[in-house]
Amino acid sequence: MQKILIIIAGIGTGGHYFPAVVVAKEFMENNYPTIFLARKGYPEERVAQRYNLKLFYISPRPYYGKSIVNKLWAIERVFESVLRLHSLTKKCAGISFGGFGSLPLIVSCMINNQPFFLFEPNTIPGRTTRMFSRFARKIFLGLPSVMNLCGNSVISGIPVREEFKQAKEKTVHTGTKTVLFMGGSQGARRLNEIALRFQRILPENYKIIIISGQRDFEWVNEAKDFRTEVISFTTEPWEIISQADVVVSRAGALSGYELLLMKKKVIFIPFPYAIDNHQFYNAQYFCRMPNIRMIEEKDLNEEKLLKMVQELMNLPEIEKEGGLIVRNDAEKIIVEYVRRELR
Repeated sequence: MQKILIIIAGIGTGGHYFPAVVVAKEFMENNYPTIFLARKGYPEERVAQRYNLKLFYISPRPYYGKSIVNKLWAIERVFESVLRLHSLTKKCAGISFGGFGSLPLIVSCMINNQPFFLFEPNTIPGRTTRMFSRFARKIFLGLPSVMNLCGNSVISGIPVREEFKQAKEKTVHTGTKTVLFMGGSQGARRLNEIALRFQRILPENYKIIIISGQRDFEWVNEAKDFRTEVISFTTEPWEIISQADVVVSRAGALSGYELLLMKKKVIFIPFPYAIDNHQFYNAQYFCRMPNIRMIEEKDLNEEKLLKMVQELMNLPEIEKEGGLIVRNDAEKIIVEYVRRELR
């Protein structure tokens, strides 16, 4: 019996396309014909190609926070993408990983009366999830939602790339206490500034690694001292994270989940301008784990940060990756639920 076509939308940031790629791979390994939606020339295209996924191109644009002209352009692009998807979604199951890039797939599935599923990584569900949850066959939650969602939801955990799972047992101990700063796709500049001030008061037996982002690399690299290493960007973050004794990070759902899965000691500094303050609630959930701390940016200074880093340095290593807090088989859970729903 031929299996139904699975269409996956993971367009946007790494928080959208990395979990989407992991789930697409899992469907392919279970012999489902699978298509991954991407924009030509954007990061999700390169990531999907790296994992040998079959691509279909659409061209949605962000809507929120833009000018009236850009909003109208975004709406036009949604209609254009829905039209492109129309024949493809006549017999399929769609799986949306959130954000503006998921809208064309959801709308096209609804027009063709085909089932679709939603994945929501954050504790505060995004607008697309809130808008369409009642129509979805099931909503997969990466973290427990702090809001009541309409529809049928289940906590699946967040799908994480295999490289992070393998790296969790490979912490590199160099003999020097290493603090890693990583700002992620939002708020890297402020975290870079904090890291540079932090290096001035750091004890002699410490070093810092800063993943600065490509935009800030030049000025951060010029301002570093001899104990600080600056990296603009890496396609293999697990290699850098493995070197760290303590990680100072924003609180994106995926990056936080990856750090916890690697059993790292982490200080989360939520990005204060994140939509609906969702990073604060993500960090609040992550703090249920041992060896995890949170400090809000408004309360932060170098002395407080050093005190927290030194406290974590003195704590024993985490033995387990968190049980019910984080899990390493989310993609298998999602595929199994979809399979049951499509019987």
